[in-house]
Amino acid sequence: MAIHPVFVHFHTGILTAAAAVALVNLILRVLFRDNINTPGTRLARLFHQFDGFIYIGSIIGFLGLIAGMVTGFMEPEYPVSTLVQMPIMRFKILWSVVSVEIYLYLMIVRAKLGDGVWVKASSYFPYAILVIFGGVLMMIMGALGGIAVYETSILSPILDWIGIPWP
Repeated sequence: MAIHPVFVHFHTGILTAAAAVALVNLILRVLFRDNINTPGTRLARLFHQFDGFIYIGSIIGFLGLIAGMVTGFMEPEYPVSTLVQMPIMRFKILWSVVSVEIYLYLMIVRAKLGDGVWVKASSYFPYAILVIFGGVLMMIMGALGGIAVYETSILSPILDWIGIPWP
């Protein structure tokens, strides 16, 4: 199905970019605590724009993740019965479900707290760490898809160097 790669690359890029922006926001929050809390400063505006990107990007990426999973299971060349026979695809499906749960949790927390999520360290550290973890997970899933389809991935040498075992 030609539509699956479009959904897969779209949400992977958005969620990975959201993770990178969350890392930047976390660094800004820790280093420039007082300037971010001062309304009207350039840094405060930038910080809040980044926060908006993380939130909206997570929503769009979450919807793309769901669409990618649905279109992935509709592949005529790789029916679900074939996919679950491949250890790498079982691993990918498992972590896709975990990613859905991470981003669903992040969207609920951000919707409930608003940009107040960045006020206390007890809320912004777990929030940013989960966004970053979700983005890294999306990169690993992209690598698994590349390995399953093309037998290699651009991340394969890096992940082998780090020592991440593949199924």
